[in-house]
Amino acid sequence: MSETTEFSQMVKTHSRKVFAVAYRLLQRADEAEDVVQDICIKLWQMRQSLPAGDALEPYILVMTRNLCIDRIRARHDDVEFSDIGQCPESAQLAEDDLVESRDRLRSTLALMRQLPDDQSRVLRLKALDEMENGQIARLMATSEDNVRQLLSRARRKLKELAIKQGII
Repeated sequence: MSETTEFSQMVKTHSRKVFAVAYRLLQRADEAEDVVQDICIKLWQMRQSLPAGDALEPYILVMTRNLCIDRIRARHDDVEFSDIGQCPESAQLAEDDLVESRDRLRSTLALMRQLPDDQSRVLRLKALDEMENGQIARLMATSEDNVRQLLSRARRKLKELAIKQGII
């Protein structure tokens, strides 16, 4: 079977589930269709390094969820908060919490970029993609013990960097 035929079969197998997850998260059919297309493009670009067997579907679904979250965040970044003063106090407090959380996330992501590549990747897969250690180990072609060690080192280094930069 050719690489293109194999890829087409894989896309047919997973595209409905990708659409369903995207639609559930985005609540917009046109955006969900865009996500399916974006996922297909990403999968084609990384077709040589995709996980095999049972690890493929969770990997694709995590990619889908993350892409949807990025799209949702982009929607909120386009919103102007100029009339916050007109909101009830509880709404303003909720908005303040949202802004603070967004700033904390940006700071953490900036700190993660300072970590060694393997530590940054394992931390991203664990914390942001919510993958289990076993899944991460299979994806990175390493042992679960190594994943735990990388996570420990990454968290320790992240804390050191945050303290050094006065974030915590």
